[in-house]
Amino acid sequence: MGVRHFLQALDKRLQTQESKFQSESDGKDRRWGNEDLDPTPPSQRTWKHFNYFMFFWAVSFNPNQWNTGSSLVSSGLLWWQATLSVAVGNLMCSAILVFASRGPAVYHVGYPAYVRASAGMFGSLFFVFLRGVVAIIYVGTQTFYAGNLVDVMLRCAFGHRWQNIPNRLPESAGITTRVLAAFFIYWFIQLLFMFIHPQRAKWLYTCKSLIAPPVLIAIFGYVLGKNGGLHGATKITGPSSSVPLGWAFMVGINSVCGSISPEILSNADLARYARRPSDAGWSQALGIFTSKTFVIFMGIACSSASKNIWGTAYWNMWDLLAAILDSNWTAGARTAVFLACLVQALAVVATNLASNCLPVGADLTGLFPRYFNIPRGQVFCVVISLVTVPWKMQVSAQTFLTFLGSYVVFIAPVIGVMITDYVFVRKGNIHIPSLYNPKPDGPYYYWKGVNLRMYAAWVVGVALVIHGLAGSYNKHTNPASVDMYRLGFILAFTAGSLVYYLACRVWPIEIYPAGHESTPRTFEHLGSTDGYFETGDIIEGMSASDTPEDGLSTAEKVAKTSVMEA
Repeated sequence: MGVRHFLQALDKRLQTQESKFQSESDGKDRRWGNEDLDPTPPSQRTWKHFNYFMFFWAVSFNPNQWNTGSSLVSSGLLWWQATLSVAVGNLMCSAILVFASRGPAVYHVGYPAYVRASAGMFGSLFFVFLRGVVAIIYVGTQTFYAGNLVDVMLRCAFGHRWQNIPNRLPESAGITTRVLAAFFIYWFIQLLFMFIHPQRAKWLYTCKSLIAPPVLIAIFGYVLGKNGGLHGATKITGPSSSVPLGWAFMVGINSVCGSISPEILSNADLARYARRPSDAGWSQALGIFTSKTFVIFMGIACSSASKNIWGTAYWNMWDLLAAILDSNWTAGARTAVFLACLVQALAVVATNLASNCLPVGADLTGLFPRYFNIPRGQVFCVVISLVTVPWKMQVSAQTFLTFLGSYVVFIAPVIGVMITDYVFVRKGNIHIPSLYNPKPDGPYYYWKGVNLRMYAAWVVGVALVIHGLAGSYNKHTNPASVDMYRLGFILAFTAGSLVYYLACRVWPIEIYPAGHESTPRTFEHLGSTDGYFETGDIIEGMSASDTPEDGLSTAEKVAKTSVMEA
């Protein structure tokens, strides 16, 4: 009896706060809402233009973006060709980001709830799971990057005593004992930051935006200064590549899109905190285009210059910093490299928290809302990322590019469908209470809770590209398949969007719940009332099962505070 009472008390303690939008009759298992799945209350809508710009400016100054550009140089593009392909890819993704953020910024809901409008109440669970898997893999990868930087830091601090630690692991492990130890040191420190709720993390992104850029700029300046500028870069890259220039250029675009697409898909979880929808607009596009293009260019330039200086085009940051130490083992150099690694390792914490762990935290609230809120999900993400064995994915520059491109296959159609659904099919109208209504009479129930139109569009988008993935590993794959894979993001995004739009034209969807068919369908008609039909009082803290005297549900009366404060 004592054990049973303890387990019941523990279960109650672990449960999250109940949703204000889910009715009691449908919410006994609380699968559709909790404190983080519900729409963001007006008091938490505090992100402004400056916050979004600084976030995207800061999030780009990390080893992942640096490595993206330098790996393109190692794969055969001239430095200026790689830079141009990066700029084109970033420009395209910046525009897509703005469209993808519009709905969450208007209706203040995160990805797990927002995707229900496109995929259906039950159909959304697969896409929530899909995004979570991709984010967990990226957390492992970014943590591995930072672990290598910690390895260089410890070499700076302890010299040969750290450098000469014997390796007890076999070559097949893909990692040494020393680097593995550095990885786990960083992993544990990063874990502590995952208890921070995203609403209270603005200070972290602001700090990163102030300290991370000068460090990368200093590395860039040192390497190019030692090389005498970009002199000789055109002679060390390009001619040896067997890939035609046009397709190599597309590889660059696809790789950039691969590095940004998880952020685009996950941005709903930050756009929901916008003070006004316009705050999550141009400022994000400007931040992501300028910073990512600049950082990737610096990686490209340093990779090109390092070939002249040391005879090797270093495509990752830690090898570049290690090369600097090898050629200049002085107290000043060790101190500078130590601080550079420290700042970049801390920058990875901010990147993982915002771009990877937050999405997983939000996704787990959608899959298991009874027990997970966002901070708990973030902690779980870091813990489970250990199973991804990230060092196996980073053997070479070509493997890194393949890693970036592979996830585009699965993510791009989802992004395309959600934008098409919001902008062209629904005309920007989402009924918020229906996102928490799993009954068949809801507009987002579709067929048994699944929108088959989105699934068909996703399958087509993936099928057009996935067969070319094998070509990244097997040179005997059909060249046409490989070329289609090089078009990965553009092809999958366009195909998914087009198939979904045509499916909705042939098989129209219901925009509003039954009884509201006459509601105007002008663009974002429901946006002015935060997704509700009535502009009456919000009854904060009142159970959705309580029915006011006028017969409207509490969920339909969600608006006095929302409309007056927003």
